[in-house]
Amino acid sequence: MLTLRETSYALFGAWRLAHFDLQGTVYFDRSRQGALRSFWVAAILAPPYAVLVLLHLAEQPIAVSWPALIVIHTLGYVIAWTAFPVAMSWVSRVLDRDQEFFGYLVMYNWAQVLTIVPVLAITAMRVGNTLPQSVMELLGLTVDLGILVYGWFIARAGLRIGPFSAIGIVALDVLLSQLIWEITDSVAAGGLAS
Repeated sequence: MLTLRETSYALFGAWRLAHFDLQGTVYFDRSRQGALRSFWVAAILAPPYAVLVLLHLAEQPIAVSWPALIVIHTLGYVIAWTAFPVAMSWVSRVLDRDQEFFGYLVMYNWAQVLTIVPVLAITAMRVGNTLPQSVMELLGLTVDLGILVYGWFIARAGLRIGPFSAIGIVALDVLLSQLIWEITDSVAAGGLAS
């Protein structure tokens, strides 16, 4: 279970990393146990994620019942929180950075707390048509780019790798996330029904 101290330190570390400050890495428990505890972030972010899904569903076709929809998105959420770490356990060995894997995973997990805030805000504004479409597209692009750069910096700092390897890790993260999201949408729309 997370303690208040560990949570506050990790959030401060994530905030420092968002400012491209390498000293932010010292605020994380980079042990195996710290990495396991960092998955509590998934529970912390479940309510905002549910809001994000509801906003997303306002723009998507749905061909299943609400109970089925809850199961589909819950499974998607669990898979999203496990697929990338599993892939990264292999990638870190390939890059000869398996000693850094747990530290990177802790930083990556805690960074999700900071990234969900702008994503949720942009999604809410888009669904609510609060700004002209051209402005929303620019804001969305800016947020997406910021999150990608943040992920790139965390990969470099956490795994101690070069810039091009970090680009590959961010690309893997985006690919897996998009694939899981697309499959979830397809199942919810009845696309994978027999």
